[in-house]
Formats: sequence, structure tokens, C-alpha cells
Amino acid sequence: MDIKAWRDESGQFQLEMGPVIFTLHEEAIEGIRKVIDQRLHHSSELDEEGGRRKIKAYRVLASKMANVDDRIVQKFAAQVSPEQLVTIVRLAEGDALYQKVLKNLSKQNRRQFEEDYKAMDKISEHHACLHMEQVITLIRRAAEEQKLLNKGG
Repeated sequence: MDIKAWRDESGQFQLEMGPVIFTLHEEAIEGIRKVIDQRLHHSSELDEEGGRRKIKAYRVLASKMANVDDRIVQKFAAQVSPEQLVTIVRLAEGDALYQKVLKNLSKQNRRQFEEDYKAMDKISEHHACLHMEQVITLIRRAAEEQKLLNKGG
């Protein structure tokens, strides 16, 4: 629904919502503006809080990847894009996952990963969430494979 606001010839505020037109006092318009401003600002705070919670959860997952078997890391690294691999490694606490990934790549892929890692030194929270959402199934699969290895070993 389109909402239009303007002043008429007499200086009164007019607010048109669909087929209805309201004539409002300046205080009412100011009240509406405050409510709209607060709702818009508050929803962005909620979005930011949701993003922070996601990043925190993704950090935990990424950090756990450092504990999986080398064969699973090799398989995982081959299934994800360079951006996704760099993102998960950057999200992990410490450098254990970084070292594990390097150890499980071929020399050529290792050099490429190191270059990608240096080049992608500033990943936005938004992009990190996007990359992690795309690989979450692969992370779960890796965790399941690790559980099977732990039971069998």
C-alpha cells in the first residue's frame, strides 16, 4: 500500500493511505515519524543481533573442524569453494584449522589457498554467513563421518 504525505494549501498535514486521506495535526505527524523511525531502527538492531548469534555459532562449528580426521578435511576442502574454505578457516579460533587445511592440501592447492587466505583478509559478517550457510550440510556430513570413525576406531 502506498502512503503519501503532504501539506495542503492551509498548511494542514494530509496523509493518504490507499483510498483514505487523513488530516492530521503536526504533533500526530511527529508521533508517526517517531514510531516509524523506532521500528526501522529496532529491526536493524534485531538483524544485527541475529547476525552476531549466527557468527558465534559458525565460529564454534569452524573451530570443531580442526578436530576432524585428516581424510575428512581433505574431502571437505575439495568440496567447497576457495571463499568458503577461507571463511571457515578465518572463523575458527586460533590457527589449528589453518594448519590442518595446509597439511591436507597438495603443494599447488596449498599455495593457492595461502594466496586466497591473504587476499580475503576482510570478510564481512554478511558474506561469512552466506558462505557458512552454503557449507553447513558439508560440515554436518564431516561431523557424522568423524563420529563413525570414532566409533570404529
